[in-house]
Amino acid sequence: MPPENSTDKPGVEERLLASIDLIDASQACALLRIETDDPEAAIQAMARDDTVITLVQNGEIRLPLFQFDTANGGVFDIVRDILRLRPARISNLRLCYWLTRAHVDFDGAPADRFGKNDAAILIAFRRYIDPDHHG
Repeated sequence: MPPENSTDKPGVEERLLASIDLIDASQACALLRIETDDPEAAIQAMARDDTVITLVQNGEIRLPLFQFDTANGGVFDIVRDILRLRPARISNLRLCYWLTRAHVDFDGAPADRFGKNDAAILIAFRRYIDPDHHG
């Protein structure tokens, strides 16, 4: 019988990370037109200010590509709004799970509607984090 925590199968976190298009700090800085000798420090500062979602994959900072408005070289405003509403009990990984999974209100993932339906996304997120609706 294989051990319960076998390394042969990827865990939930690894599977979720593999399902999201992720970029590194240097790529994020390039998208945002930030010139810096230390892209990781620049991105960490933005994360502390609740302006970007960061994840850790194999010990490295990664950023979900869905949060970037690549046409305008910025981060969608909705990302900051969601991060400021998010309770401490919801990790960035759990937040990304919610943002990238099909949602009944959007006929798809909320992240796919960034910049198009932000008010409705915030309403749905408020319902999601409300303990009266979700225990």
